[in-house]
Amino acid sequence: MPEQDPTRIGYVKHVLGARVTISLDDNMAGVTPIYQGRLYHIGQIGSIIRIPQGPIDVIAQVNLLGIAELAGSQPPTSIVQTSERWIQAQLLGEINRSTGEFQRGISNYPGLEDPVHFAIASDLKAIYPDEGHNQLLIGKLAAAEEILVSLNAERLVLRHGAIVGSTGAGKTTAVATILQRFAKGGWPAANIVVIDPHGEYADALKHHASVKSVLNTRDNRLQVPYWALSVADIMKVFIGPQGGHTTQSRLNELIREARQQYASQSSWLNLDSGAITADTPIPFNIKEVWHKLDRENNETLDSKDNPESACVVSEGDPATLTPAQFEPYSQGSARPFKGSSHGNHGVIPDLLRLGLLDPRLAFFREPQYNPKGDDDPLIEVLISWLGNGKPVSVLDFSGVPAHASELAIGVVIDLLFEVAVRSTLENEGIGRACPVLIVLEEAHRYLGDSAAPIARDAANRVAREGRKYGIGLLLVTQRPSELPDTALAQCGSLIAMRLTNSADQSRISAALPDSVSGLAEVLPSLRTGEAIVTGESLVLPSRTLIDMPDPRPSSDDPSLAPWRSSSTTTNLAAALVAWRELYSGDQ
Repeated sequence: MPEQDPTRIGYVKHVLGARVTISLDDNMAGVTPIYQGRLYHIGQIGSIIRIPQGPIDVIAQVNLLGIAELAGSQPPTSIVQTSERWIQAQLLGEINRSTGEFQRGISNYPGLEDPVHFAIASDLKAIYPDEGHNQLLIGKLAAAEEILVSLNAERLVLRHGAIVGSTGAGKTTAVATILQRFAKGGWPAANIVVIDPHGEYADALKHHASVKSVLNTRDNRLQVPYWALSVADIMKVFIGPQGGHTTQSRLNELIREARQQYASQSSWLNLDSGAITADTPIPFNIKEVWHKLDRENNETLDSKDNPESACVVSEGDPATLTPAQFEPYSQGSARPFKGSSHGNHGVIPDLLRLGLLDPRLAFFREPQYNPKGDDDPLIEVLISWLGNGKPVSVLDFSGVPAHASELAIGVVIDLLFEVAVRSTLENEGIGRACPVLIVLEEAHRYLGDSAAPIARDAANRVAREGRKYGIGLLLVTQRPSELPDTALAQCGSLIAMRLTNSADQSRISAALPDSVSGLAEVLPSLRTGEAIVTGESLVLPSRTLIDMPDPRPSSDDPSLAPWRSSSTTTNLAAALVAWRELYSGDQ
């Protein structure tokens, strides 16, 4: 009698479509057999088993395990039935033993009582390719840690992806690992733009990335020029959601005239002034626009019918945001009189001035307006967003008001997409000529209904159309339930880490293929750094331990160690000095 294969675990008991139930052999001590000195975690959801079918091995993934209840003595026999251990698995593909190649789909279904074996390392290597020319190593199989897991880089980048997980599940470290592998792994000309709202990635990528922050000094500051925004968005940035119809109409008129004036004087622009609107992304001097609006709002006249009779005390200075001063108007019919627009704009000019002085919004005011510039200033801005020769560019938006950061992020995504749409394979642009991956942290903030329209529309547009133009999107969020259905549906790859919220679990369960939906049941019990990886970038859905990045991002929780030290008065002086230095004028 031939000796039993030591890799055998049981036999097929039920077959229902692509789902099989396997009864475990009595001689098995459990569901973690030992083979060649190593444990195989067959009882772990997501483990791989094989069912030989002639020249091929059918590959299945464990999605359920159980034990039958003790039934006692059943007539007509007096034999007491003992408990039966079983596992349920989903058929996923086949390995051709002669070629060693794996392919998805089943051509030959197993029959009843066919022997079932756990997959050993040589089997798994046919499924998981080694890190190579187009493969990006991210970790190892949770059930067989000697097997490395690599993703197809092209499909990860160009067919969009999502990394989801509750706070503390290892989401940020997983992103950092992927970015470091691109930066260090032979992709020196990559175009990866990281939208970082919390300043977490600078430490992890500082040796391989360009890091621009909205709060840095001028040389290292992230620039998002206000003149690239529409009039409505400029008002939202510097003023907030205020301003009546009269003020909005006047600002539209003043900004349109200012853009047209710049275009008429510029050596690098060749546009018909009639085609320039208030929203055309052409530089203009917003300080001069403010000065004109403020002057109208406070002007007094010596003669009601003569607009040239302004009672000016001081002309002020737009460059220093010094308002013009006028003689106070008199009551009744005495001079000076109110100007025709006196008080029409309320406090809007004052709010605009305060916004232009706000150090947190300094990144919106650069590059500085230069009427004599010989080159398009937007080119230098876009190059800085793309890393200026570095494979990864971190755009740090931490420390500014939420509404301002959302608008700025919308501008960044929108402009990158617009440039990619207009780039071709023949020129040296971005997109199809050189793909771009936008990593969007806190993606639910910018894609949801409550996000600023410019951010929401730009991100959704990239999700819908980006792959056609070489713009990939990697969504990173702890609240996948708040992502729009269309955005998550466009993600070809999914890395799902531990999720504790039932609504988030349901959303990911719905996003998983029907063949592996059972894997969603383990989402709340995944270890830190462990993930379910599925989609177009990986041939088989896999429970994976993501490698730790080196160095790590600044995402760890603060320590309570200071609470154990001797009680002293907290020293706040240094923090206050640093805060006040923002207002020193050295912006």
